[in-house]
Formats: sequence, C-alpha cells, structure tokens
Amino acid sequence: MKDFLTFIVSCILGACPAGDAPNDKNAVPGELSSIQTRAGENGEEFIIQNYAPKSLSGDYLASQFAQRHHDWGNALKFMDPLLEATPDDTQLINKAMVLAMGSGETETAIALAHKLLGIEGEQENSLALLFVALEHFKNKDYQTALSFIEAMPEGSLSDFILPLLESWAQAALGKHDTQNLGGNTIHIHHAILIAAYLGETDNIEGLLQQSLGASGLSLQDLERIADSYAYIGKTEIALELYTKLFEEWPENRPLAHKIDSLKNGEAISYIEGVDSPEEGVASALYDTARLLFQEQSDESARVFAHMALYLNPDLPDAQLLLGYITARNNQLEEAIHYYQAVQPDDEKYEESRRMAADLLESAQHIDDAISELDDLVKNYGDLEALIQIGDIHRRSENFDKAVSTYNKAAQKLGSTIPREYWQLYYVRGMSYERLGEWDKAEADLTTALEYQPENPLILNYLGYAWADQGVHLQKSLELIRKAAALRPTDGYIIDSLGWVLYRMGQYPEAVPHLEKAVELLPYDPVINDHLGDAYWQVGRKLEARFQWVRAQNHSEDEDFVKDVQAKLDDGLSENHDMVKEAKTQAHDGKI
Repeated sequence: MKDFLTFIVSCILGACPAGDAPNDKNAVPGELSSIQTRAGENGEEFIIQNYAPKSLSGDYLASQFAQRHHDWGNALKFMDPLLEATPDDTQLINKAMVLAMGSGETETAIALAHKLLGIEGEQENSLALLFVALEHFKNKDYQTALSFIEAMPEGSLSDFILPLLESWAQAALGKHDTQNLGGNTIHIHHAILIAAYLGETDNIEGLLQQSLGASGLSLQDLERIADSYAYIGKTEIALELYTKLFEEWPENRPLAHKIDSLKNGEAISYIEGVDSPEEGVASALYDTARLLFQEQSDESARVFAHMALYLNPDLPDAQLLLGYITARNNQLEEAIHYYQAVQPDDEKYEESRRMAADLLESAQHIDDAISELDDLVKNYGDLEALIQIGDIHRRSENFDKAVSTYNKAAQKLGSTIPREYWQLYYVRGMSYERLGEWDKAEADLTTALEYQPENPLILNYLGYAWADQGVHLQKSLELIRKAAALRPTDGYIIDSLGWVLYRMGQYPEAVPHLEKAVELLPYDPVINDHLGDAYWQVGRKLEARFQWVRAQNHSEDEDFVKDVQAKLDDGLSENHDMVKEAKTQAHDGKI
C-alpha cells in the first residue's frame, strides 16, 4: 500500500514540476508581490486579487505559487499563456492536464491528454492514457476503454489502481475477472461490487472473511465489511461487528442507528450496488482518493476525486472529500462550494450542509452558519443541525441560547435521551455549568459519564469542575488521573491533574504536573497562572511571578489580568481568594 502511495504522489506531483521558469528576458523581479495572503482563524488563506503577470516567467511563477497554496483554479489559469506560447512543451501540457483535472475542468484535462498522446514519445504517458480511458468509460465504449488501460506501461499506476480498472472494464464486457483483487480491503470490496453487479454472489462471504484477516483495518474498513455482511443477510455477524465498532467509535450516531435497526429485526442494506461499470470505476477512483487523503497526499487525492465525479456526478462522497481536502488546506470558500454542491434529493445533503455551516462558523460567519442549519431544522427536521446550532451558541459563549437549543433537541428525542446522543448531556452540562446552574450541570455531566465511562473529556471536565469548587476532591482526583492515563499528552488534562492536587493542598505533588502542562501548552494563560500559584506555595516565589507575568501577557480577559496583577502586587496569601477561571473551549474540546 505504501508503494502505491509513493508512486501515485510522485506521478501526480511529477506531472507538475517545480523547475526553472521559462527563459524570458522581460521577467520582472518581484512581480509576484501583488499576490496576497490573508490570515484566517484556521491559518493563512491564499488569495489573488486582479493579479496580471507582466511576462511568461510571471505566469509560470504565479502558477507555481498558486498551486503551492492549493489554489488550483488560478494555477491552471496562469498556464494558458504559457501553453499558447509553447504549444508543444510536453512538461507544460502534462502540468496543465493534471491541474485541469484537479480543478474539476475535466473536459480540458481530457483534451490535453489527447494532445499529449499525439506527441512522439508520450504514447505511454500513464495519466493521459487513464484520462482518455475514463472518457471512453463515460461514453460506454468499454472495449476501447480497456484498450487504453492495457496500453499503460507495467507498473505505471502501481499494482493498486490498475487491477481495479481492469476488473471493472472486464465486468463492463460481461466477464467476471477479479482474481487480482485480493490484496487489500478496497480490492476485496470492489470484487464484491463486481460480483453483485454481475449477479454472481456465491463467493462474497469468503471474500468478507478474507477482508477481516487483512492487516491495518481502519474503523471505516470494518464498518464497510459489516455493511457487506448485512447486505448478504448475515445480520448476526454484522451486528457483532457494529457493536464492537461502536465501543471504539461512540460518537458515530449513524452506527448506533444500524445497531438498533438490526436488534429490532429490521432489514437493512448499507451497501449500494452500482448500476453501471462507470459507476464502479468512479467508486474505485473515489476509494483511491480517500486513501490518499488519509495519507495526507491531498494533491493526488483531489485529482482522483475529480476523476470520480467526472464518471459519476451524483457521487456525494467525492464532493464531501473535496470539501475536506480544500478545508484542510484553508481554502474555505472552495470547500463550502463543494459541500453546497450536494443536491437536496441526495441522502448526504443534510450532512454536507452541516459541514458547510461548520466552515462558515470557522470563518466567523456565525449568522450564515446558523441560517444554513435553521433551514435543515425547518425543512428536514434535522436533529443533528439543531444540536449544531446549540454548539455554535455555546462556542460563542451564548450559554442561555445554547441551553434553550439543547433542550429543544432533547424534547424531540422524547422522555429519555438515548445513548447514541450521549453528547447532548455533555454539551448541555457544560453550558449549565458556565451559567452557574451547577445542580443541572452535575446531573447532565454524571449521566454523560454513565454512558461513556472511558471518555477523557467528560472525566476531565467533571473532575475539574469539582476541583475548582473544592468539592469531591478525592473523586475528582480519580476521574482526572483516569483521563490523564487515557491522554497523557493533553496539556489541559495534565493541568487539571495538577490543579486538583493543588486544591487538595498537595502543592509539591502538583508542581511537576503543572510544569508538564506548561511544556505542552506554553502560551495558555490559565495554565501559567496555575503553575505560578503552585510555585508560590512551595516557596519558589521568583518563578511564580515569572509565570504570572506570562499569564497576563497571553490573556485578553481584563478581569483575569486584574486578578493576576493583584497576586503580582501582594503575593498569594493563605487567605487569598483564588480566581475561578472560566474554562476555555480547549478545556472541553470542540464538540
């Protein structure tokens, strides 16, 4: 699998060389200075505003710059004058071909592929052959598609993708040939799809047993295997797998619904068969893109995702994946576009709109995010969207609105919130705690812990809240020790461990934990303040003042800064009324 990834990445990126710019005596030094970046909440976002290069070198450098900043649309645009000036430069054609496919300009990419294959020495260009093969798949000319696949040089697209293309091309011609699809779970999944497409399903269970024996199975792989067992009617095996999965993946509410459906004796089928070979190839290309995305190979992933959409425009998973890719690379507007491209009649529509709302919130477009979710609640009765509205209010510290929204969601769930919605207890409990309604908060948080006794976030939050109030300190210590064992490198949890020891008067024991927390999160003002308090109590007063100054320097909370200044002025006496810090989003996690 690693060999596949190495080759695909080198293949895609090798088609986009970062060599010297074309020789142009009119090149203008520094002419890229008008290309801008802007800082967003999630990092730097690349933008070009009315940039017009003054030379071919400028176009080339602008294209390189845009691609490095994951703006493939502009990277392709700047290639146009270069291709016009040097129409037979195979490197430039190759690069433009890949940029066009990765930008969703598939017809342009295929036209460039034809052009490239017509140039002497390029007849075995594997990507060009692949793009043209896809064109023939789309036109249902399966025999010609197979001929282009067979023309690819051995090893050109690795032993991973070629068997998938070959087997689907053979299936298109009515031949069941999946003997080369046994090396990994994706191959086996497509062997199952091909068998189902051809109506030859006798060996599917054997293929599934082979899948379960594969190494390195992800949670998604196991769910897909369970879905396949449900598809062939082996519901007992499917239920066993779903149940084990849910123990590892408790936030996956659709998984909980599958479990409940099977327990209630409902017939379910979560494997969608394919109606045509081109849909099968599209699914294979999407699976390749997903694998590349998981391995952080985003440029290659977006090319394969757009190939999948070319063959099957009604493939929402590919739209969602492109949204994930562009969001991860801080192209938020492009990501929102991909999410919003999913159509209302598609089963992934509500999920895609929730993802768009999440990005709108990240871009500080809070009203737009809530409006997007309100539409889902009003027109689709989307409970997930309602909870997400509450989350936005909570993260914006509008805790009254958060509680009101969470209560509406709870009412829709009936008299008892079911286990798959355990997070509702947690987020509502946090909101009650921030409003000072501790009895309600404690009830929700302890119920959430009953549902999820091994969840480090709940363990930490409840334990920290008790410690901060000076109650149930021994129980608080037990909860936070357990959380710290589960997440030993989480600075907030390690801070909580030190803080509960501090509140118990065990100052020497608290210091090393708080020092470790500061090492993990050196710029968190609350953690620096905690360490300063602990240093003071063990007589390390100079170091205490240093930590308090750091706490002040990294806080924008005027009340917090004022309270720390009082400690800097007068020290920390035994009767000092220690500040009860407001918990940040980072303490409770972004839920």
